[in-house]
Amino acid sequence: MSRTSTELTITPDEAKQILKVFPYGVVAIDLETTGLSPLVDRIIEIAAVKVTQSGHIEVFHQLINPMTDIHPANAAIHGLTNDDLINAPTLKRPMRSLWEFVGRTQMLAHNALFDGAFLVKGSHDFLIELPPLRVFDSAKFARALLKNPDSEAAGKSPANYKLSTLAEFFKVPLHHHIALEDTYACLKVMAALIERTPSERFQEYKERSFTMAMSQYKKDAAFVVPNRFEAMRELIRSQTIVDIQYTGGTVDEEWRPVKPIALIPMPRGPVLYGVCLVTKMNKSFVLKRIKSFKVRTEPLEIKETPDADVVIEVSEQE
Repeated sequence: MSRTSTELTITPDEAKQILKVFPYGVVAIDLETTGLSPLVDRIIEIAAVKVTQSGHIEVFHQLINPMTDIHPANAAIHGLTNDDLINAPTLKRPMRSLWEFVGRTQMLAHNALFDGAFLVKGSHDFLIELPPLRVFDSAKFARALLKNPDSEAAGKSPANYKLSTLAEFFKVPLHHHIALEDTYACLKVMAALIERTPSERFQEYKERSFTMAMSQYKKDAAFVVPNRFEAMRELIRSQTIVDIQYTGGTVDEEWRPVKPIALIPMPRGPVLYGVCLVTKMNKSFVLKRIKSFKVRTEPLEIKETPDADVVIEVSEQE
């Protein structure tokens, strides 16, 4: 399967649907990375597809040499190895080229916080000024529409809101975890969702899918992970259950078991994102509020937990 081309296309009707919600155009983004943590992992593939204000389609694609090892578990997901990327450029120049391609067009991604956080971290590393853009999430749009009991689309919801599941639900053929394929699929899913959305609800659902404003990530504090969390990278990679002692939230100061998923930059400071095994919910924990953490040694029965491909919604309240 080629990573530089795809049989998927955005039809004129799909572009028309998308422009109902994004009348000045939108750029869909998808990344493949060495891991799930924007603060410690790196981008290895960027794809972007722009629907212009006039309905034309423009494409950007670039493989990236991360200059670090790609863990075999991650390579098994996206199919990219260090040998595939040895002749690719490092991130600095492609990142500048991406922002030139995006311009001042609003952005869209599926699980947008994940992709957006990698982009802000990559730009920060090379002192590249972030454009004043808003980023929207097609997964959040889908949840807002299809879970609304008053919606005509209610009762016809997919099993979950992963991109692969939504693509199957809307009959979009997809080779998942190939960035260009996923980007086109994101737009095609979005067009299908908008087609089912009453026109008077366009703005409401768009705002409910808003995820991040690039302009908020201007302070170095958003990207600084204290040294005491250095061991967390491998624990995240292996998804080793940890006990954390946390100030704030529902169980103040007590040790709680967490299955870590990612370290994510946020405007007020980085967070640990993971599954709280007390509440069985995906939560974020502000690093500066984590008093201590340790690998859990006591057995813990886990009947079911969300996986890392669910919608990532981070609140700095937990």
